[in-house]
Amino acid sequence: MFTRRKLLGGALGSTIASAVPITTNAQPSGGPLHLVIPGPPGGGADAIARIITERLPGKVGMPAIVDYKPGAAGLIATKYVMSQPPNGLTLYLSSSLYVNAPAIDPETQKFNPVTDLTPVARLTQNLSVFLVRADLPVRTLDEFINHCRANPGKVSIGTVGQGSNSHLASAYLAKQAKLDVNIVHYKGSAPANQDLMGGVIDAKFDNLASTRSTIDSGRARLIALGSRQQSSLYPDFKLFQDSVPGLFFEDHFVVVAPPKMAPDLTDRLSRYLGEIVSSRDVADKLRDQLGAIAAPLGPKETAAYLSSAFETTKRQARFADLKV
Repeated sequence: MFTRRKLLGGALGSTIASAVPITTNAQPSGGPLHLVIPGPPGGGADAIARIITERLPGKVGMPAIVDYKPGAAGLIATKYVMSQPPNGLTLYLSSSLYVNAPAIDPETQKFNPVTDLTPVARLTQNLSVFLVRADLPVRTLDEFINHCRANPGKVSIGTVGQGSNSHLASAYLAKQAKLDVNIVHYKGSAPANQDLMGGVIDAKFDNLASTRSTIDSGRARLIALGSRQQSSLYPDFKLFQDSVPGLFFEDHFVVVAPPKMAPDLTDRLSRYLGEIVSSRDVADKLRDQLGAIAAPLGPKETAAYLSSAFETTKRQARFADLKV
């Protein structure tokens, strides 16, 4: 996930986001500002949204609240944000679900994540992980694959929703390793984490930001990482692609806004968000508590990043014969 080029790109993006020229007095007014997330309380998006809404009032001069709109692989949240006026009072924070859902299921998710809303900022890059319930007798992804082959049709992998990165990763694994597994969809990370710890499902792909506390609980076990290169956070764990060629998945948190938000207002809000996640205390908290790396990008760079991720997801979904 974090190649040298991407790390340099993230550093450059941070500089860009912090250096957006503020040439007008564009500022959201009225309030409160709503930061919409496409899942319930308790997941990684909720955690970073709370960090943002704690600090954003000092920038915009009004209260900021987290607005939960789970369901339909993010489509409920997306449609809501698309219907709001572009006045800066509604922002939408999502993980890669925002890009993946329309790439995987364009018949249902009828929107373009780059052009139909206003890209504001990429906030972080997140480590993808694979977890199993604590009592499953496997310690590596190779052992999990062998366990699935020895128990066809009996192993379940949870996702955070249809069209999510975890859905795509599960389908990609099943196709590439020729596994007969059950893929179970949830409305967000928190309920999937609960069922994993409770033994209802056997395994789960997700980002580390949404599963750090699940791992720390001891009721689920981390067995593999989804980055392209070894992670300094977990240097002793193998990568997905060490066991399954081509199995790697990037994840992120991005912020978009309703369509046609004015460029000066978009730039100002992007600058505020970049300053928040780049601050030392927030960056340290994101890394240490969530395993998310602060990597802010300005509006134009965020649009280019989303466009690239959109096309990559389409290719991976075609390979996996993904059906939703």
